[in-house]
Amino acid sequence: MRIMTDALKIKWPWEMVWSECIDELISQIKDALPSDHPLQDHDLYPGMKWSGRPIFIIDDDTTGESILMDFEKMSRWKGTKQKIPQIKTLGDRKEVQEIINTDHSSECSKYKE
Repeated sequence: MRIMTDALKIKWPWEMVWSECIDELISQIKDALPSDHPLQDHDLYPGMKWSGRPIFIIDDDTTGESILMDFEKMSRWKGTKQKIPQIKTLGDRKEVQEIINTDHSSECSKYKE
């Protein structure tokens, strides 16, 4: 029996995206990107989101990478007036887990006295 060692442990404020919403979110993500953006041709799967905020961890099934896409932090695309979400390519699943853990600790600390 093979044991998965790269399984992620999802912790609040991160949550899994409901499968019923995936197609709509993919459409919204692609609509937010210019037609010449490299991610337009990639198979994207927004598997996790920050609870109550438009921040996603997206699996890029074309490259095998994970992407952090933050719609709260917008920037201009190649000197045009069009703004796109901040996009950060994550190194591996360990980096994704570190982000989840850091955000969890940070959010929990807000409620401790």
